[in-house]
Amino acid sequence: EGVEKNKIRKALDSADAGGIVFYVYFGQGRGCCIQVKEKTNMLPMLATDESEELAVLDVAQLHTVILKNILNVDTKEPDSQKYVTYKVDMIEALNRVDSGEFDLAFFMNATRVSDVRNLAEKGIRLPQKATFFYPKLLSGLVINKFDS
Repeated sequence: EGVEKNKIRKALDSADAGGIVFYVYFGQGRGCCIQVKEKTNMLPMLATDESEELAVLDVAQLHTVILKNILNVDTKEPDSQKYVTYKVDMIEALNRVDSGEFDLAFFMNATRVSDVRNLAEKGIRLPQKATFFYPKLLSGLVINKFDS
Protein backbone atom coordinates (compact mmCIF):
# COMPACT_ATOMS: atom_id res chain seq x y z
CA GLU A 1 0.00 0.00 0.00
CA GLY A 2 2.71 2.46 0.96
CA VAL A 3 4.70 1.75 -2.20
CA GLU A 4 1.62 2.18 -4.39
CA LYS A 5 0.64 5.38 -2.57
CA ASN A 6 4.14 6.81 -3.12
CA LYS A 7 4.03 5.86 -6.81
CA ILE A 8 0.68 7.61 -7.24
CA ARG A 9 1.81 10.71 -5.33
CA LYS A 10 4.96 10.90 -7.46
CA ALA A 11 2.90 10.63 -10.66
CA LEU A 12 0.53 13.38 -9.53
CA ASP A 13 3.41 15.59 -8.44
CA SER A 14 4.86 15.29 -11.95
CA ALA A 15 2.24 17.72 -13.28
CA ASP A 16 3.69 21.01 -14.41
CA ALA A 17 2.43 24.08 -12.55
CA GLY A 18 -1.22 24.29 -13.50
CA GLY A 19 -0.97 21.02 -15.44
CA ILE A 20 -3.40 18.15 -15.15
CA VAL A 21 -2.38 14.56 -14.41
CA PHE A 22 -4.48 11.56 -13.38
CA TYR A 23 -3.38 8.22 -12.04
CA VAL A 24 -5.65 5.30 -12.92
CA TYR A 25 -5.33 2.29 -10.64
CA PHE A 26 -6.49 -1.07 -12.03
CA GLY A 27 -5.63 -3.20 -9.01
CA GLN A 28 -2.91 -5.57 -7.87
CA GLY A 29 -0.24 -2.88 -8.24
CA ARG A 30 -1.14 -2.03 -11.85
CA GLY A 31 -1.87 1.50 -12.93
CA CYS A 32 -0.94 4.24 -15.35
CA CYS A 33 -0.51 7.97 -15.47
CA ILE A 34 -2.57 10.11 -17.86
CA GLN A 35 -1.42 13.64 -18.58
CA VAL A 36 -3.66 16.24 -20.21
CA LYS A 37 -1.46 17.95 -22.78
CA GLU A 38 -3.96 20.54 -24.00
CA LYS A 39 -6.74 21.53 -21.60
CA THR A 40 -8.87 23.10 -24.33
CA ASN A 41 -9.33 19.77 -26.16
CA MET A 42 -12.24 19.10 -23.83
CA LEU A 43 -14.20 22.20 -24.89
CA PRO A 44 -16.31 20.48 -27.59
CA MET A 45 -17.27 17.85 -25.00
CA LEU A 46 -18.71 20.34 -22.49
CA ALA A 47 -22.47 20.60 -22.17
CA THR A 48 -23.92 23.78 -23.61
CA ASP A 49 -24.64 25.11 -20.11
CA GLU A 50 -21.04 24.61 -18.93
CA SER A 51 -18.42 27.33 -19.06
CA GLU A 52 -15.26 26.82 -21.11
CA GLU A 53 -13.33 28.12 -18.11
CA LEU A 54 -13.92 24.78 -16.36
CA ALA A 55 -11.12 23.33 -18.50
CA VAL A 56 -8.57 24.43 -15.86
CA LEU A 57 -10.00 21.99 -13.29
CA ASP A 58 -8.67 18.45 -12.97
CA VAL A 59 -12.08 17.30 -11.76
CA ALA A 60 -13.84 18.83 -14.79
CA GLN A 61 -11.43 17.06 -17.14
CA LEU A 62 -12.06 13.77 -15.30
CA HIS A 63 -15.86 14.15 -15.34
CA THR A 64 -16.13 15.41 -18.92
CA VAL A 65 -13.46 13.55 -20.86
CA ILE A 66 -12.96 10.28 -19.01
CA LEU A 67 -16.19 9.55 -17.16
CA LYS A 68 -18.75 11.05 -19.53
CA ASN A 69 -17.17 10.69 -22.98
CA ILE A 70 -15.03 7.56 -22.59
CA LEU A 71 -16.80 5.52 -19.90
CA ASN A 72 -20.29 6.88 -20.69
CA VAL A 73 -20.95 7.76 -17.04
CA ASP A 74 -22.56 11.19 -16.69
CA THR A 75 -22.26 12.06 -13.01
CA LYS A 76 -25.00 14.69 -13.41
CA GLU A 77 -27.52 11.93 -14.12
CA PRO A 78 -28.92 10.17 -11.03
CA ASP A 79 -28.81 6.75 -12.76
CA SER A 80 -25.10 7.11 -13.47
CA GLN A 81 -24.15 8.17 -9.96
CA LYS A 82 -24.38 4.56 -8.77
CA TYR A 83 -21.19 3.87 -10.77
CA VAL A 84 -19.08 6.52 -9.04
CA THR A 85 -17.99 6.71 -5.40
CA TYR A 86 -15.78 9.43 -3.98
CA LYS A 87 -13.14 8.47 -1.45
CA VAL A 88 -10.75 10.80 0.35
CA ASP A 89 -8.56 8.03 1.73
CA MET A 90 -6.18 6.78 -0.96
CA ILE A 91 -5.44 3.51 0.85
CA GLU A 92 -9.15 2.74 1.17
CA ALA A 93 -9.65 3.31 -2.57
CA LEU A 94 -6.65 1.11 -3.42
CA ASN A 95 -7.93 -1.66 -1.14
CA ARG A 96 -11.42 -1.54 -2.64
CA VAL A 97 -10.00 -1.93 -6.15
CA ASP A 98 -7.69 -4.74 -5.03
CA SER A 99 -10.61 -6.55 -3.38
CA GLY A 100 -12.73 -6.30 -6.54
CA GLU A 101 -15.34 -4.06 -4.90
CA PHE A 102 -14.33 -1.23 -7.28
CA ASP A 103 -13.26 -1.77 -10.89
CA LEU A 104 -10.73 1.04 -10.87
CA ALA A 105 -9.78 4.24 -9.11
CA PHE A 106 -8.83 7.65 -10.45
CA PHE A 107 -6.52 9.85 -8.43
CA MET A 108 -5.97 13.52 -9.13
CA ASN A 109 -4.47 16.60 -7.56
CA ALA A 110 -6.65 18.75 -5.34
CA THR A 111 -8.42 21.71 -6.87
CA ARG A 112 -6.43 24.89 -6.38
CA VAL A 113 -8.15 27.45 -4.14
CA SER A 114 -7.26 30.18 -6.64
CA ASP A 115 -9.16 28.32 -9.40
CA VAL A 116 -12.22 27.85 -7.18
CA ARG A 117 -12.17 31.52 -6.21
CA ASN A 118 -11.71 32.70 -9.80
CA LEU A 119 -14.55 30.55 -11.15
CA ALA A 120 -16.87 31.28 -8.21
CA GLU A 121 -16.38 35.03 -8.61
CA LYS A 122 -17.56 34.62 -12.21
CA GLY A 123 -20.65 32.69 -11.07
CA ILE A 124 -19.52 29.46 -12.72
CA ARG A 125 -21.00 26.31 -11.22
CA LEU A 126 -18.30 23.78 -10.33
CA PRO A 127 -18.52 20.01 -10.88
CA GLN A 128 -19.10 17.55 -8.05
CA LYS A 129 -16.27 17.39 -5.53
CA ALA A 130 -14.39 20.34 -7.05
CA THR A 131 -14.68 22.11 -3.73
CA PHE A 132 -13.85 19.16 -1.52
CA PHE A 133 -11.33 20.57 0.91
CA TYR A 134 -10.02 18.98 4.07
CA PRO A 135 -10.17 19.47 6.98
CA LYS A 136 -13.81 20.47 7.00
CA LEU A 137 -15.03 23.29 9.19
CA LEU A 138 -17.68 22.28 11.65
CA SER A 139 -20.93 23.45 10.06
CA GLY A 140 -22.24 24.74 13.38
CA LEU A 141 -19.37 27.19 13.58
CA VAL A 142 -19.97 28.41 10.07
CA ILE A 143 -23.74 28.75 9.81
CA ASN A 144 -25.02 29.29 13.33
CA LYS A 145 -25.23 32.72 14.86
CA PHE A 146 -23.81 32.99 18.38
CA ASP A 147 -25.82 35.14 20.77
CA SER A 148 -24.17 36.51 23.90
